[in-house]
Amino acid sequence: MIHWRTLILALFLTLILLSVWEVTCRNNGFLPTMDDDKYLWAAQRDRVRDHDSSQVVIIGASRAHFDFQLDDWEDVTGIRPLQLAADGKSPGPVLQDIVNNTAFNGTIVMNITPSLFFIPPADSIGGWKRAADWVDSYHKRTLAQRLNHWLSYGPQSVFAFLTSGEEGDPDLKSMISTLPSKGRVKQGVPFPRFSQVSADRNTWMMPRMETDTAFQRTIQNAWYTFGKNQKREDKVIEQSFPFYLDLIRRLEARGGRMILTFNPSSGWYTEFEAKNYPRELYYDAFVQQCGCPAYHFQDYPSLARFVPPEWSHLSNPDAREYTRRILAIMQQDGVL
Repeated sequence: MIHWRTLILALFLTLILLSVWEVTCRNNGFLPTMDDDKYLWAAQRDRVRDHDSSQVVIIGASRAHFDFQLDDWEDVTGIRPLQLAADGKSPGPVLQDIVNNTAFNGTIVMNITPSLFFIPPADSIGGWKRAADWVDSYHKRTLAQRLNHWLSYGPQSVFAFLTSGEEGDPDLKSMISTLPSKGRVKQGVPFPRFSQVSADRNTWMMPRMETDTAFQRTIQNAWYTFGKNQKREDKVIEQSFPFYLDLIRRLEARGGRMILTFNPSSGWYTEFEAKNYPRELYYDAFVQQCGCPAYHFQDYPSLARFVPPEWSHLSNPDAREYTRRILAIMQQDGVL
């Protein structure tokens, strides 16, 4: 026998609790966003087309993800690029996958973040392995995984409390992970989510980051901790340069084009990269050997004016303007 009153009361209380949770999330700066996981990335990887010279694909780490705004890119060029950049991951495995497993002959825009680009192509390296795992997962997806991802689109686009994946996010799993427990392994440096993501992986910085200096310092502390603990691998140039150059030559041989970019950093992060990856030995040397069109933000006054609030990614208003300005330069050079 169904106790209808009990069922209705339970549903009513559940609705109230979820409503309070949702309002609390939004009051704390969280908005509905897609989980930028390997399945969302795979959905865009599916759209890479063979023998379509008009298609544009963006690869790289999080600076390419935040700083290139797809709406503005489409408005300027008439083409909406595929966003395959991945936060905290090397572009190497992604480029390798496209060159080896497709007949893509369009344009790839590859952003260089030194600590994730100039690394040996080996699964023992974190930034490389994380990207390689996503590529491997793409090729091994099951029908059930695809269906589950498709069904998650609707709820994630409506409810902020479903935001998940990072410490400090408002979903239940993330909050439980912050509760004290004798048996729980101590978490690393706090790294809350500070972005919003659309279904096609267009990503932009949360407005809170633009004005909340305490929030900025939380992310800056994460960058500082990561950088301080990073060990630069031996023989980076000898291993990374030939790997990328071979793939680029093969892409170009079938009619494709590679464009390199180096998006803005500021403060401690700029100092860290200059010290650990001197431009003349790394970026400049690679560009010279590659021979590809290349755009370093420091080379253009119109691009050098942008200052990332947490040292490594542009605010949404700045990212939109940066996208338009760098595209104008590329168009003037005739590469797009």
